[in-house]
Amino acid sequence: MNNVYLTYLLTLILISTGFSQEIKLKGKITDKNEIALPFVNIGIPMKHIGTVSNRNGDYILKIPSNILEIDTVVLSYIGYKTIKKSVAELKDQNDISIQMETEENQLDEVVFETKKFKDKKLGRTDKGLGFMHFNFYTVHEKEIDDRLSKERGMNIKLRKNCRLEKFNFAISQNEFKSLKFRINIYRLIDGQPEDLLISDNIIFEIKNEQIGWKSIDLNPYDIYLKEELGEVLLTIQWVESNKSKADSKFFSIPASKSPFHKIYSREKAMDNFESQTGSLSMYLDAKCSN
Repeated sequence: MNNVYLTYLLTLILISTGFSQEIKLKGKITDKNEIALPFVNIGIPMKHIGTVSNRNGDYILKIPSNILEIDTVVLSYIGYKTIKKSVAELKDQNDISIQMETEENQLDEVVFETKKFKDKKLGRTDKGLGFMHFNFYTVHEKEIDDRLSKERGMNIKLRKNCRLEKFNFAISQNEFKSLKFRINIYRLIDGQPEDLLISDNIIFEIKNEQIGWKSIDLNPYDIYLKEELGEVLLTIQWVESNKSKADSKFFSIPASKSPFHKIYSREKAMDNFESQTGSLSMYLDAKCSN
């Protein structure tokens, strides 16, 4: 076997099996006008690999050795067309800007007459006794950035047409100088999350190791949920963090056992959600029909 043939054979093996070691794909995400897009979801479906772009649109996606060059990286952002590229494509254009095209809003416009609506609270409104918590940290994570794109949430049951006014959730542990999360609301079909029901990126910030209740005003977003949905999934997604100390790692939400609710989580963008019986201390202030 000559050296040329051997080199060719080894190259084929490398391409078909993946990389010999972890690599990092880097780049910048912008719109067509080259304006940076912050907190774009980036990941390889079902491979537990994902992140989000930072506030300047820059991203670093870690690709472990078991991933193939033909595997597909998906970029998803509200209001923009989803982009799919192979690992090989992104590797070839490393540090090159990726431009996303705007997409027309596909959500049906919903307007309710609110004069006959009543104030309702949807979800769990208490923190419990403090015995149970649902944490954003796992022992498998080596760095805080490993948490980027992670989501935690619970199902919310709808019995009336509702307009959302505030999102509220409790924080039981927080070791961060600042944190940013995105609010996501998904349609649930047979207990499985499907498409998003909102058309805005709703980003909020938590500062100075805040614990206790946090409220976010939803009135500017005009979110209406129809009774016929039955139930929806409400999540918060980790998009940015700044630790208070070098070893800071904990951020958690009070939880409780509940046969009437489910806690949903996924470790990376593009992964499937996993669920378990229980509830989180989070709820929506809403105006709902009689």
